[in-house]
Amino acid sequence: MEISFKPIGIVRINRSDEEVKASYHGVEGIIEVYPEYAEGLEGIEGFSHIILIAYLHKTKPEHRRVLKVKPRRLKRFGIRIDDIPETGVFCTDSPHRPNPIALSIVELVRREGNKLYVKGLDLFDGTPILDIKAYTPDRCIENPRVPWWVKELEKRIKEKLGSISYL
Repeated sequence: MEISFKPIGIVRINRSDEEVKASYHGVEGIIEVYPEYAEGLEGIEGFSHIILIAYLHKTKPEHRRVLKVKPRRLKRFGIRIDDIPETGVFCTDSPHRPNPIALSIVELVRREGNKLYVKGLDLFDGTPILDIKAYTPDRCIENPRVPWWVKELEKRIKEKLGSISYL
């Protein structure tokens, strides 16, 4: 079965890929929705947060075969790579995966026509946006279960940053 998608928009930021990677809380940017889809944004400005579904266009073909990873971005918080367990790619947000699709929750600052100004963006400039969904309270999960290593990594990140805020 072959599946294909047509992007509805694109990410616009004035930051390098390295700056995006280095930001724990994400960066500010613009989601530019293509004019033919702009009508689909009607009413979105009433939401504080939105969910972006994107295609990770910089993922190399060989990375699509990766099934086990160590979340290497945690090294920047002083966490040794040896302290991070290797785990299945579906347990992480690694861009190295069979289908390089991202799900990103961002704060919607404002809308100007077909442009959505957002904070907390963890996507690169030029990333194609496949879909946008409103973030609603029914999507919140209270007290989710996570493995020990996630708790330990959160503790270390909190020590380094002073706090962890997911939204």
